[in-house]
Amino acid sequence: MPEIHFGALDLNLLRVFQALLEERSVTRAGRRLGLSQSAVSHALNRLRHVLGDELFVRGPDGMRPTLRSQEIGPQLNEGLRQLQQALVSTKFDPARTLRQFTISVSAYSAAILMPPLIGAIRQAAPGAEVRLKRPGPSLGEDLLTGRVDLAIGSFGRSTPGFDRQTLFSETMVWAFRADHPAARSGVLTLEALAATPHVVIVSGEDSEAVDGRVNEGGLERRVIWDDRETIDEVLARAGLRRKIGLAMPDPHGALAVVGLCDMAVLAPRRLLTAFAEHYQLKSLEPPYRAPPIPIEALWRRETGDSPPMAWLRGVIRAVAADL
Repeated sequence: MPEIHFGALDLNLLRVFQALLEERSVTRAGRRLGLSQSAVSHALNRLRHVLGDELFVRGPDGMRPTLRSQEIGPQLNEGLRQLQQALVSTKFDPARTLRQFTISVSAYSAAILMPPLIGAIRQAAPGAEVRLKRPGPSLGEDLLTGRVDLAIGSFGRSTPGFDRQTLFSETMVWAFRADHPAARSGVLTLEALAATPHVVIVSGEDSEAVDGRVNEGGLERRVIWDDRETIDEVLARAGLRRKIGLAMPDPHGALAVVGLCDMAVLAPRRLLTAFAEHYQLKSLEPPYRAPPIPIEALWRRETGDSPPMAWLRGVIRAVAADL
């Protein structure tokens, strides 16, 4: 291994290494850092010379890290995080801040968590600006590049560049019009479920989802609330089939539709509770096992401990605890 002269080591080379380790693509790493592909390649060659290792080799699925890269990657990420934290001011006064916070939220989170959260932020930090953004295919990249500070949703696997915290768990229930025959019985049976046309809540990313999730930018994200595979399997075992009457992207709108017709929708319990009286709906427990869904806050690891982000995460935790 060659001798490394740290005084001559360019910190930007380490940022390029970190981006390549997480993105596995020269193009995506350059886009994340605001550099051209040639600049990223040049920086990688310089770092290869300094460390005496190829670091990344091209493969069918992108730039693959060598064993050396895999060894130093976690320690380097932690070192850069600590360096950034050391250079950030430790003073943050919510009452005086004019900072802008950008939060990615789904329609569900916007309806359930955002009203009390925005109220809490306005009370503690009246000068702060909050921007809410719907999640999309670029969410992982938006978080890593700082275009989004924090995302709230249900996530699966992610790269080491992210940290997360579970805020609360959500359960799914079936919503019927209050005077629907199935609702009047008080207990939902498989036969009644199969006999009732369903409203299915989907998104524009439905066709790309696997098991209700999409994976992009090193982040797996839930995009379908309807647990269709479980429902189909349970009904099939009973010799029954599901009827789809309507597919739509908005869970709030789906509840409004069900309140005016003889269809049913599988919806998050808190959302249904919030609008049940307004739309004259009744909730019934699924006649099968429906595991809870974790609702999480997720952010870029490097920025999570900065004073503004630590404050924001604390406010979100407190509001979520009251739900």
